[in-house]
Amino acid sequence: MSREQEWALSSEAVDGANPVGDRWIFGGLLFLLVWAPLPLGSNRIWAIGLLVGLAVLLLMGTVVVWRRVPQAAMQRLALFKWPLLCLAGFVCLSWLQTIPLPANWVGVISPTAALAQEPAVWMTLSLDVFQSRIMAGLSFAYFAAFIVTVITVRDGHRLDRLAQVLVWSGVLQAVVGVVLYSIKAEYILFFSSVSHSNLIGTFINRNHVAAYLNMCLSVGIGLMLARLGSEVHKHAGWKERLKRAIEFLLSTKIRLRLLLVVMVIALVVTRSRMGNSAFFISLMVVGVLGVVLMRKTAPRTIALIVSLVIIDILVVGSAVGIEQVAERIQQTQVSGAVGDSSTEESIEARTEAARTALPMVRDFVWAGSGGGSFYNVFMGYRTPAYGSSFVDHTHNDYVEIAADYGLIGLGFLGLLVTGTLWTVVKVMAQRRSSLPRGIAFGVAMAIVTLLMHSTVDFNLQIPANALTIVVILAMGWIARFLPSPERKPGSKIRQNGLND
Repeated sequence: MSREQEWALSSEAVDGANPVGDRWIFGGLLFLLVWAPLPLGSNRIWAIGLLVGLAVLLLMGTVVVWRRVPQAAMQRLALFKWPLLCLAGFVCLSWLQTIPLPANWVGVISPTAALAQEPAVWMTLSLDVFQSRIMAGLSFAYFAAFIVTVITVRDGHRLDRLAQVLVWSGVLQAVVGVVLYSIKAEYILFFSSVSHSNLIGTFINRNHVAAYLNMCLSVGIGLMLARLGSEVHKHAGWKERLKRAIEFLLSTKIRLRLLLVVMVIALVVTRSRMGNSAFFISLMVVGVLGVVLMRKTAPRTIALIVSLVIIDILVVGSAVGIEQVAERIQQTQVSGAVGDSSTEESIEARTEAARTALPMVRDFVWAGSGGGSFYNVFMGYRTPAYGSSFVDHTHNDYVEIAADYGLIGLGFLGLLVTGTLWTVVKVMAQRRSSLPRGIAFGVAMAIVTLLMHSTVDFNLQIPANALTIVVILAMGWIARFLPSPERKPGSKIRQNGLND
């Protein structure tokens, strides 16, 4: 039995038992994805509590719905055992860091942590247990969101709807960001001072909203490819081409295309250097990969990428100030002191925290200093260049994850990301259905853009962004196992408006 058949059987089992039993769970997942960015990217204690609570509630609801068909549930989860094992391993490590252990055990696992807690008999791997418990709760919330996604998104319709909601959430951030930036709004929100001197949406930092827009744009571009389908028209005359052009202008595809334009405008207006660079480079890299792997739809893929580059980036981007982004990049110097505000922050200044934190990674090499502990532990490693200033994050997700969770934690996440990337590449190469291939393209692009952006920023430390990328990774695995629609002789198959 193929894995696609196993997926279909598990779907039939739960649909037969309770056809609409998990509709509210799926709706709750969509709400959570839209809600997470709104309260400052959920980067506040109370917002984190709400996010974790909602994720756990959705997981509990999923368990209740599927309790009548446990065999089907286990059969479905078995399809995703590798990503689930990676996430489960990371969650276990997060909680292990907060549990009191015998001093000699901690001395073996993390000698530096043991030395910092002497002469205690019982110690923890984390040097900031309170923050680590918060991060452990968040890691479980991401794990729960992944499970809920792969369980409830059982067909092409829901996968399509999930992608649409991510696109609309990105558009919401774009519209809110542009409006508040245009009036230079300033206010106090949730006891935090917020200034829209840059386009930040409902986040605090323009780089973080740029990363969020990039993920939503990636999914939207993949959805657009799916909408274009895989049907190839040969030897069409000008009348047929004109007819298809008019049909395109009157279809929902043009609405999706306009939504992509709105998000590109907002991305450019953020003036985020790496945010814009990562989008353009990931579009080119994954675009070329898509053309090579999806040869049947290569003309459509090329046409979409060309339109994105020419219309969105060059024409629309020029109208809203893409030259200012280019100017920021050109003014970025290789070297420069930390805190020098006379020019754009230099590469040296941007990477100073990450380079300074490398000894911290070596001291806590296996299990880290504890999730969320970087802010406090780094105080013992900072150089005189920082003066009296403090550093809350490294501006490099790889170094910060390695410092907080060690090479073990970084390894779990690395396996998850590389495994998903390999999976979506296989989907683009092997699947014939337009929806799985389009979603796979979007997931691949989201991964590449975030991998690039994470070299100079800390997007994965923002709960809204971390939650969103986890769900997007789940979408990539769903695209791998989503059954193709059955084709009847002499008929064209359309699944939710998507050609097979």
